[in-house]
Amino acid sequence: ISAFSDLTHNRSFVREWKAQDLLPSLDQASRGRSFLRGQRAFNDAQCIACHRFDNDGGSVGPELTSISSRFTRRDIFDSILEPSKVLSEQYQNMTIIKKDGDNVSGRVVEEDDQKLVLITDPLKQTRVEVRKSQIDKRAASKVSPMPEGLVNLLTKDEILDLLAYLESGGKKEHAAFAR
Repeated sequence: ISAFSDLTHNRSFVREWKAQDLLPSLDQASRGRSFLRGQRAFNDAQCIACHRFDNDGGSVGPELTSISSRFTRRDIFDSILEPSKVLSEQYQNMTIIKKDGDNVSGRVVEEDDQKLVLITDPLKQTRVEVRKSQIDKRAASKVSPMPEGLVNLLTKDEILDLLAYLESGGKKEHAAFAR
């Protein structure tokens, strides 16, 4: 993930983006976009910390290089703006409610007869062990591990460039980048 630290720029809040702010412009991601600005947006919005793309990035979330062969632009856009709208079981967190009233949420990475081990912070790889004898209930989380608002530090054009970048599969010669 060295590209993450090397390419991330300090950013400040631009706006709290809502779907209706960008939906009328989604078709603009098809042409006249900037590959480099899309790549920078991918890094600056911290996508690269959790997602592999074109042989770079993290592995906590889904691999995104061929995302446009599996999902429409609208689906990709919705997942970016509202990560909890559709949750894949493969990446879903578990919420453990303990008998003492505390709860722990994270991805279960180990389980045996005695304990569960969860990663509660995927970026820091924080592991928490919970003895099964301490568990009152466990349930699949309805909240995505991907935080909302990651694109709130990008401009509208940068978000469109990000969509074009994702759809390009990392190919600079993609039609969206033609002038």
